[in-house]
Amino acid sequence: MGRRIDRWTLTALGATALYLFFLNVWGSIPLACAAAFAASVLARRFLREHPPKRRVTGRQIAARLLRLASLPEAQAQAELVELISRGYPGEDFQLAVALKHPEAALSSGDILGAWKANRGADRLVVAATCLCEPRAALYARQLRGPAVAIVDSRALARLMRRSGGWNEAQQAQQARPGQWLMRFAGARISPRSALLAAGMLAMYLRFGSALYLLSSLVTLFGIGAALLQRRTGKRLFDGA
Repeated sequence: MGRRIDRWTLTALGATALYLFFLNVWGSIPLACAAAFAASVLARRFLREHPPKRRVTGRQIAARLLRLASLPEAQAQAELVELISRGYPGEDFQLAVALKHPEAALSSGDILGAWKANRGADRLVVAATCLCEPRAALYARQLRGPAVAIVDSRALARLMRRSGGWNEAQQAQQARPGQWLMRFAGARISPRSALLAAGMLAMYLRFGSALYLLSSLVTLFGIGAALLQRRTGKRLFDGA
């Protein structure tokens, strides 16, 4: 019922926005109603044929991290290799896993043990289902032969949101009402988006229509959410 209410509310808001837009363009109430109805029908048909991907929630990510920590090492390593390779395509690395409870921490001792066990490799990724201690992260940067990159639970969460790599049971889970806002986090940042937001804001200042202001704020929100995703970085090893 919550999802139905959300869907009806969004449909009503979309139809109202379309009506106000066409009314502002043509100044005719009957024509604006007809155009808004036609646009709503076309939009629903398009969304039905091209449904947007569901964004995973924080609760789902926490559940998957705990599940990974409980798996046998070989199975967890296979899933983590697939996830990290999807997030960083084209990079070769040896993977070491630290399957700890998400409330634990990855220490310098854990990193040293993984580094010793993989001597002779060129690049080593230590994937942990918990957070990495700041000192351990600094220590990892100093290691060579192999060079070490840390992918802790925070980085894994960002990779999960970007890649959408979930098993069938997790894909069957429905997002909570309001989680459609998380879809903005997967948007790409482009100069066109910034120009669009600036143009809508200029139109609002020129004509005073609230529709232009709303469009500008939504676009700016999408840019801000996408900027957060860039904190993951484009490469695992920089200059190694």
